[in-house]
Amino acid sequence: MIRISIVLLLLALPHLANAQRGSTSPYSATGLGERNFNGTQATRHMGGLDVYTDSIHANLNNPASYGFLKVTTYSVGVHYKNTNLASSTESQNRDNASLDYLAISIPAGKFGFGFGIIPHTSVGYQIEGQSPNASGINTLNRYEGEGGINQTYFSVGIPLSSFLAIGASAQYNFGNLFYRTGQYAEGVDNGTFLTNESSVSGLNYQFSIQSNIPIKKKYLLQGMVSFQPEAKLNSINDRIFYTQSISTQTIVDFQEINLTSQGLKETDLEASAVTKFGVGFGENKKWFLGYQRNLIKSANFSNDFFNRSNVAYKDAKQWSIGGFYIPNYTSFTSYWSRVVYRFGFRSEQMSIIMNNTPLTETGISFGLGLPLGSISNANIGFEISKRGEKNSNLIQETFVAMRIGLSLNDKWFIKRKYN
Repeated sequence: MIRISIVLLLLALPHLANAQRGSTSPYSATGLGERNFNGTQATRHMGGLDVYTDSIHANLNNPASYGFLKVTTYSVGVHYKNTNLASSTESQNRDNASLDYLAISIPAGKFGFGFGIIPHTSVGYQIEGQSPNASGINTLNRYEGEGGINQTYFSVGIPLSSFLAIGASAQYNFGNLFYRTGQYAEGVDNGTFLTNESSVSGLNYQFSIQSNIPIKKKYLLQGMVSFQPEAKLNSINDRIFYTQSISTQTIVDFQEINLTSQGLKETDLEASAVTKFGVGFGENKKWFLGYQRNLIKSANFSNDFFNRSNVAYKDAKQWSIGGFYIPNYTSFTSYWSRVVYRFGFRSEQMSIIMNNTPLTETGISFGLGLPLGSISNANIGFEISKRGEKNSNLIQETFVAMRIGLSLNDKWFIKRKYN
């Protein structure tokens, strides 16, 4: 029954992913939207380490890890986030909750594979401001956006030996990016609006290699290299200008802009190349400490259809450190001794340069891996992070997020010895 329920939910998820709002950040108006972390909650609680793998957890960001998987794993993750947005003069709080991933990972003898869906990027913001026009009349300007890009993926990992595996993942991207600018003049019932909408789709790929080297049977040295080549995503665009009554919400005038004559009806967007390096060391089923470095080649990103004059891009750099500790994995008398205590820290030089100011983000995380039955578990944790700054007419964002993930395990493809 659990297998049927998970598969049916996976088939329905594209509609759920399109319906949710995964961001409240004004910075989501840049690039393809705010980039979500695409791994599991257990990985996120360790600062985003993709280098750690074991036999009972899916590692969605590292396809080579499927080569070490020993049990079928159903993975689902959600989060709730409170964001404080602060400028040099005011601040406000916003909340949002969304699904982070739904995945199935299956060992199949000589290889392992997995598939699922992930909200890859999110757009969600609304900014308002007043200013006098040339006639001295106050006008209200509103900027808003919503949407995002989802990824469905299929990954395969092949063990080359007991301590080395390679893997590859194919990812299909799809979604809509919607942006609207509105202007109201004081004392005038009609407001003017300009909408830009893009339907985005396309494939990209990821390749990785993972090593798990035992040392004196007690310790384990892990290493990972991953590469995602640059890919082109197809964007079908529409632009509409209209006038709307404020009091009745009736559209008074409507005009669809001819983008074909401008060469903007169909454009290409770049999915940036990503290279990851990770290394970690630990004692089996006791503790682990790892470090990871991610390089994102985003300096060449451009959007000919929806260009912002105050935004430029550069290559992004991320690093993270994290790990876990288990007091006593085999304890029969103390539940909390079998709990996995995770922790992490991450820092990022973001790809965005806004108002000539490069943006950075830092965060800390911690979580608990709570055993459920024999090998299933629930992963519950919190993350606190900060992005941007209050100077240069920018916004400083402070996030407090609660992240919950379930890893429900089963055994498939096991030959029975007795009927």
